[in-house]
Amino acid sequence: MRGWGTSVLLVASLVAVSCGARIAAAGPLAAVPIIGDPPTPSQTPAPRAVPQARANTEGPFPYPLQVEWHPSPQNYDYGRTDGDVDFIVIHYTEISYARTLVAFTNPYSYVSAHYVVRNDGHVTQMVGEDSTAWHAGNSWYNDHSVGIEIEKSDETNPDFTEAEYRAAAMLVCGVSQRWSVPLDRDHVIGHSEVPGTDHTDPGPTFSWEHFMYLVSMCAAPTAANVSAEFVGESAFPTVTAGQPATVSVTIRNTGEAAWRKGTPTEARLAVPGNDAKYAFLADGWPAPARVAVQNEDVVAKGETATFTFTLQSWVPGTYTLPLRGVIDGATWMNDLGMYMKLTVRQ
Repeated sequence: MRGWGTSVLLVASLVAVSCGARIAAAGPLAAVPIIGDPPTPSQTPAPRAVPQARANTEGPFPYPLQVEWHPSPQNYDYGRTDGDVDFIVIHYTEISYARTLVAFTNPYSYVSAHYVVRNDGHVTQMVGEDSTAWHAGNSWYNDHSVGIEIEKSDETNPDFTEAEYRAAAMLVCGVSQRWSVPLDRDHVIGHSEVPGTDHTDPGPTFSWEHFMYLVSMCAAPTAANVSAEFVGESAFPTVTAGQPATVSVTIRNTGEAAWRKGTPTEARLAVPGNDAKYAFLADGWPAPARVAVQNEDVVAKGETATFTFTLQSWVPGTYTLPLRGVIDGATWMNDLGMYMKLTVRQ
């Protein structure tokens, strides 16, 4: 945070005791998607006093994230000096969600964040992403980052909740997609990792492993976060004419986005360049230039995906089928020089 740091936030939290009633009586504000601009009058108003929880810890993930707009009137700089976001900084509040909102709207606190995540997963946006919140305690990082505060307070929840992990992960995935921030630990950092800071948040109880796993589940696949390495393949088959041969190829997910079967992040094994000239070898392929989809339901970073498919030819000869991983609608994977060879005898 800018300037005064935690001490100011704690002092500002005391203001919440006297101002809590005024907050509860505030007028309706719009429930808006995660965007940089203020809500428009056409958007449906949502009551400010009792916002509902947005995260279902037992339901499917990812899920559509709804964000409440509650702007800080002055604790930020309009715009960004360089007009870009390179980092996402994770904080925890130390005080309750309600007191945090008071602190971030108090003109004497000199602190704010773009988003605040309540213990039940409800998300409030206080500064537009295209403006500079005062959260990192480092002006350069303020100007080049989006700050996310997660409620963790002895008053409400001394430990991080699963709802918070999920909601914060959805925020990170959205910010990454809008600003092309890489989804790795060099770019998704804690406040304690900001140069020159004396802060320790999000602290030792924050599970980075679990959090980044959730981030990989909601990450939109791009050329920057999709990559693979070759693991193995079945033996090259030799068959008689007309005899089908079932083979498999295994690759490891080395990117930051998980591959999820049946979704837009599904990994497929394809013929490079979408070349359909090998379709005469197909036996049950999903498409003329797509030989298989991943067998597994979910392949997270570091896990392996297996692609099983069948080749067949009625014409004797030796055929070399080039192969490459792809996330259709998003990006080709790095070229691993993969191929499968089929020998067909008379």
